[in-house]
Amino acid sequence: MKVALIVPTFNRSKILSDFIEIIKAQTVQPDLFIIVNDGSTDETGSILAQNPQVLELKGDGNLWWTGAVNLGIKYVLDNHPDIDHILLQNDDVILMNDWLEKIIVLGGQNKDTLIGCAAVDYRDKESITYAGKYTHKWFAYNKFIYQGKKISEIDVNLPIYPFDLIGRGILIPITVFEKIGLFDAKHFKHRGDTELPLRAKKAGFRLMLSFIPLVYDMPDKTHGVDIKTKYTLKDLKPFFFDFRSSTYIKYRFYYSKIVADNPIQFLTFFGCSLMAHSRKFLKRFKFI
Repeated sequence: MKVALIVPTFNRSKILSDFIEIIKAQTVQPDLFIIVNDGSTDETGSILAQNPQVLELKGDGNLWWTGAVNLGIKYVLDNHPDIDHILLQNDDVILMNDWLEKIIVLGGQNKDTLIGCAAVDYRDKESITYAGKYTHKWFAYNKFIYQGKKISEIDVNLPIYPFDLIGRGILIPITVFEKIGLFDAKHFKHRGDTELPLRAKKAGFRLMLSFIPLVYDMPDKTHGVDIKTKYTLKDLKPFFFDFRSSTYIKYRFYYSKIVADNPIQFLTFFGCSLMAHSRKFLKRFKFI
């Protein structure tokens, strides 16, 4: 099994430098380590120049997440026919030294499966921040798995088969891209990580999430248009119409199209999804 690790980055050289050291300390090294530098103007270039084991691919600053990972995947497809799995990861995470080894072992044990990583808060190493979700295919109702739980309260050896997967630590067989193509950068310029696993599932691949190759994420350092404890009127437009937001209406539209098997299901799912996100906004709305 040969794995290419692809990591997009933009203007966070200190975080990237720490991440490269985390990968260098892994018990197993990736067969190919690609950093997609999308037009960084800080010290990113010099850091990558000091790490010859990393292959730097350069963007113009307009790739965003989806275009950046696609650039890396296309490079692998065009130049490395021996690679059989793509591993995507963010640079703003903490990983144990055997993380790469564990996810590779899981990949070898689960053919035709996209494997995602569960995450816990790096501050207490206990609070579960991501374990996937179950989503109703008609009414868009989400049940977030192990929400509010601590890792000590669950059986970490039990695999989870979620509705979709995110791009923070996901192992994808190369056959997925050969069968259904790359991530959809046209309709998902940013936040494009969840759509491809859905298409892969429809094409016959399995989605699995595991606590064994665990990711420690940093919720206190995560910022986003749609990640706030309260909203005001000035947040309304970016919440629904900024492409950096996971609640961007265009993304919800095309995500719903992938989920649905017929037009009625699409209209139902899309409408329910919009209502759910509207409730989220109103629940946190404050007059100032």
